Amino acid sequence: MKLRVLALCLIGFIAQAQQPLIRKDKITIARDSYGIPHIFAPTDPEVAYGLAYAHSEDDFKTIQTLILTGKGKLGTYLGKKGAPVDFVFGLLNTRKVVDQQIKSMDPKFLQLVQGYLLGLEAFGKAHPSEVLNKHVFPIALEDYIATTMFSVAIFCGVDKTLPKILDGSIPSLPGFTGEGSNAFAIKSSKSATGEPMLVINAHQPIEGATAFYEAHVQSDEGWNILGGLFPGGPLIFHGTTPNLAWAHTVNFQDKIDVYQLQTDKAHPGQYKVDGEWLTLQKRKIKLNIKGIPFPVTKVAYESIYGPTVKSPAGAYFSLRLPSLMDAGALQQWYAMNRATNFTEFKAALNQNHLPMFNIMYADKDDNIFYISNGKMPYRNAKYNWASTLPGNTRETLWEKFKPVDALPQHLNPASGYLFNTNHSPFMATAENENLNPSNYDKYDGYETYHNNRSQRAKDLIDTYDKISLEDLKRIKFDRQLPAKILYPYGLDASVLFTLDATKYPALTTIIKGIQQWDHVTNIESVEALYYNIAYYQASKIRKSASKDPLTESEAVELVQYVHDFLRKHYGRLDVTLGEFQRLKRGDQDWPQAGMPDVLAAVMSEPMGESQRKMNSGDAYIGFVKFPKDGGLPLIETVNTFGASSHPESKHFSDQRELYQAQKTKRMTLDKAEVLKNAERIYQPE
Repeated sequence: MKLRVLALCLIGFIAQAQQPLIRKDKITIARDSYGIPHIFAPTDPEVAYGLAYAHSEDDFKTIQTLILTGKGKLGTYLGKKGAPVDFVFGLLNTRKVVDQQIKSMDPKFLQLVQGYLLGLEAFGKAHPSEVLNKHVFPIALEDYIATTMFSVAIFCGVDKTLPKILDGSIPSLPGFTGEGSNAFAIKSSKSATGEPMLVINAHQPIEGATAFYEAHVQSDEGWNILGGLFPGGPLIFHGTTPNLAWAHTVNFQDKIDVYQLQTDKAHPGQYKVDGEWLTLQKRKIKLNIKGIPFPVTKVAYESIYGPTVKSPAGAYFSLRLPSLMDAGALQQWYAMNRATNFTEFKAALNQNHLPMFNIMYADKDDNIFYISNGKMPYRNAKYNWASTLPGNTRETLWEKFKPVDALPQHLNPASGYLFNTNHSPFMATAENENLNPSNYDKYDGYETYHNNRSQRAKDLIDTYDKISLEDLKRIKFDRQLPAKILYPYGLDASVLFTLDATKYPALTTIIKGIQQWDHVTNIESVEALYYNIAYYQASKIRKSASKDPLTESEAVELVQYVHDFLRKHYGRLDVTLGEFQRLKRGDQDWPQAGMPDVLAAVMSEPMGESQRKMNSGDAYIGFVKFPKDGGLPLIETVNTFGASSHPESKHFSDQRELYQAQKTKRMTLDKAEVLKNAERIYQPE
């Protein structure tokens, strides 16, 4: 017990020693006409403090749920809904890695995070009625970094892989997704004005823990960047500095491996590796659940491969992820934030802490760059890494990672452009300059296909000899699918488009509507509505994302469903996409154009029985142009709703009209201009 107390005191001393000097009177928060916070302070930690305070004003509740996650205490607020998250957090045990690695982290980065956490705590003290419960504060530095590790692991596929193990469906075939993001980089040689440009376009949930929040942070130490971050983020995840800009899109390399352990009844609690029986490590995870007066204890397992769970059939499966081995992702993002040129930016990437995300880059020196970034292990070529792996040999136990220079990447292609829409890194520019996939390890699992967005983007880019900013906007905001549709569930060029309407006279209107559709997904389109309904229903007919063509009976079943749905809920067949698909915030909703996997993508979920509401897709959007005179970049952005999550705020949905009209607002990195035009200037309490 004495040793435990001593250890806790030591941890407290370390955390205290890392705390930076925060002078609240030196921190300025300037809110522009859209409520976007611009934070100015002498030091980076003081800026982070101001960012935490400003973001808490807008969305303190969501930030707190992230903090509770990092303590394994989400169940104390959300009850039974939070308990599974707490269990998975305990299972992945990211705090253990943080404790091992934190002493080797950059002290400047740790001070930045401490400044951010102090800002959160200051807001909580100033607004005690908004604190969710007693478990939120205080916030340990280690818990916070463990939360960021956990979040990245979820992005890397834990949320999709664990359920497959627990319901017995592992392994499964990979498929397309309608979600994603877009990014474009244009070199001066391809630019109509001779000025480099970048498009930042994240496709994320439009509300909640992974919805982008826009902010501008600037310190006297040289940190100056505007862009998007998630709730609880102490820095910008992608955005624009005076010298450079970058965008992220999600990539789909093989970031997670699943191993089945060799067990038998004669060796309970053990598993066999290379002929030796090893003990399966056990940990008890106490789940504190709101409404239940006592902790619920669950057992988490761990093998030499990683976190381990038991399937319904009694088999044990282990997960191995690079993201669970490295606590430095945020530290790398900080280095990217602070980079002033391509050399420094590339040095930040070479830290190799960030386990995923495509990175699209442009700068004022006319460099454009793209990398399918990832923390990719060296894997043994004897095994099929796309499937479940044998967990009974150390031959499958990878330990080392490839250098960043071994990943697919382009720097300044002669074509003058680079783009990614979550598609193949081997289709990033002009065909004669694309990388050859045979030069890269097939076990890394790189995408090799176009999706609807990439094919449509490529078709549009190829129509331009030179591209202007307005051209880029037209491409990015495009709502048309390519001539050959590339969807899962057999919806691409399938019999759905070739059904003989004369055989099904009662369904003629729907059949001909789909076949005559121009592939445009505007709100007034009736034909787009037919296809949209069929798209979501197809996943219920096809249990996997198989690309096998629909059979005629399946196609007729889909058409019949569309017909019956519209007759039942609308009493007519001439319903438009905008009547069915809505953008909703608070007690208001509006018609919403778009579909999954168009460049202006829209994913939706049921809203009542007769409509769907957008829940994800085209979200934070930024256009950046670096002027010839070397001055500050020209920046235009828009977000789905507004800066505030409070319905009573005028910034709750004040960008919504711009967003739906596919227009932007002008932003700036110029402190003097921000202060001159700010609607409100103040300091944290």
